[in-house]
Amino acid sequence: MNIFDKLGNIYTELDNIYANKEVTAFSKGHFKKEADYLSKRLYNDQAYFLYMFSRLEDRVRSLSDKLIDVKMTSLTDWKLKRSWDIILKQKNNDSLHFMNRVSLLTEKGGSNYNLIKRYYNQRNIIGHGKNFTITISIQTVIIDMKRLHISLK
Repeated sequence: MNIFDKLGNIYTELDNIYANKEVTAFSKGHFKKEADYLSKRLYNDQAYFLYMFSRLEDRVRSLSDKLIDVKMTSLTDWKLKRSWDIILKQKNNDSLHFMNRVSLLTEKGGSNYNLIKRYYNQRNIIGHGKNFTITISIQTVIIDMKRLHISLK
């Protein structure tokens, strides 16, 4: 079982607990409690989303670092190596932007790139204290993260 399956199981367990409490509060007319449980579910969604995205970020960083190192050691033609040298310097001083790392691993503008970009934008919004600006299904995120984790090379 991979990290996304594990997180998905824990997420589902917690979300079901809060969803049941939310429904019970609604059925009893306890609308403040209902709103509180809905709020907890939204915070839970954001927390799990951020944690899962951080696992993808780690994968992108690791794979892009390896790619850069391989290119720097295997290329001999200075015309090809010079651009990788610039990328290496950005990697070494930690200024290589995350989406530039992604573009080293997948076609820029392709479906994987666009999905990662969409999730990255939400990660930044949540990471700066705001809420999702698009509808996010954590079950879909789990599926996407598992697929991306495998398909990025």
